[in-house]
Amino acid sequence: MSKIVGLRTRLKPGMEEAYDKVHAEVWPELVRAQLDLGIEHWQIFRHVVECDDFDRATATLSAQPIDQQWQREMSRFVVTSDEGLGAAVDRLRLVYRR
Repeated sequence: MSKIVGLRTRLKPGMEEAYDKVHAEVWPELVRAQLDLGIEHWQIFRHVVECDDFDRATATLSAQPIDQQWQREMSRFVVTSDEGLGAAVDRLRLVYRR
């Protein structure tokens, strides 16, 4: 059964509209890489991810050149992690799901 992971990405001030616009056309190569790793859906309410093993999938995805390129592009909009491997996110705890 897939797990759903809620994330909160911290956007840079004033970047909300630009962030939304760039996500209107996510690169097909990145979508394929995510699907290949079992990430079934990636819905952004400023993030909810559904997959069997989020930690494994994102660790593997972060090593792929297409994701590294995407993360460099997204760094214009978001606060990056201390490791510089993408957006700084806070994992949200699912409290209720029906």
